[in-house]
Amino acid sequence: MLHSGSNRRKDNPSDLDLKKLNIDQVRRIDALLASLGDYGEIHLIVQHGELRYINKVESYKAWKDNDKNREGEV
Repeated sequence: MLHSGSNRRKDNPSDLDLKKLNIDQVRRIDALLASLGDYGEIHLIVQHGELRYINKVESYKAWKDNDKNREGEV
């Protein structure tokens, strides 16, 4: 069982019953998730039943919230 925060214990990779991913792929996905900003997505691309690519998409606001509120002002 994994615990969040500093109480997380290190699981032995052999304890995980992974079907499609290896532990290095899991670590890479976790690192990418941790590196996302406020807005982002991680896409897993599978070809022939195997993980082939991981796409990281980051989005940024085009304006600040207070700028958007002034749109309707003349």
